[in-house]
Amino acid sequence: MTEPQWLELNDESRLLTIPDFLSWQESAALLKTLQEGCRWEQKPAVFGHLQPRLTAACGDPGLTYRYSRTQHQADAWLPQLLEIRERLEQICGRYNFCLLNRYRNGQDSMGWHADDEPEMGPVIASLSVGATRRFRLRHNSSREVINIPISAGMLLIMAGKMQQYWQHDLPRTKVAVGERINLTFREVIRIP
Repeated sequence: MTEPQWLELNDESRLLTIPDFLSWQESAALLKTLQEGCRWEQKPAVFGHLQPRLTAACGDPGLTYRYSRTQHQADAWLPQLLEIRERLEQICGRYNFCLLNRYRNGQDSMGWHADDEPEMGPVIASLSVGATRRFRLRHNSSREVINIPISAGMLLIMAGKMQQYWQHDLPRTKVAVGERINLTFREVIRIP
């Protein structure tokens, strides 16, 4: 595994990328496990349309994550995800929830957003398996855009004030691409 190096962005935002967090073989095996072992759903989005991707959630018992009027109740952790969580926590952060997004082809996408809900911890670890897709970051004020090709087995950690000052997305593409699953490990803080 490549030695982690943090990129310090403006506004106390920190970004870490590790291109080979998982080997090609580990990534391919995990993709198959997730395809078969998760309870995938296509949740409603705004105006009655369905989200352009499938989602699943794993986490500690009783945890729920909400965003954009959509609720994700955690299913039990898959053993493989617990192993990954342990490896991630040795690098940065604490995680009790994993939201998984399944992009079936280039038409599945995620629009510009920040994971800045009040119950969210400040660190998100994003791990991808499957096809390479373009991930973008955009600064809220300067509108600077950073393009990052995210390949199989690549880990990206967003920390510091990243969710406060930057948005991110995964745009559609007309290029023929295979399936990709993105695992976003996060800490959901229980608010009384």
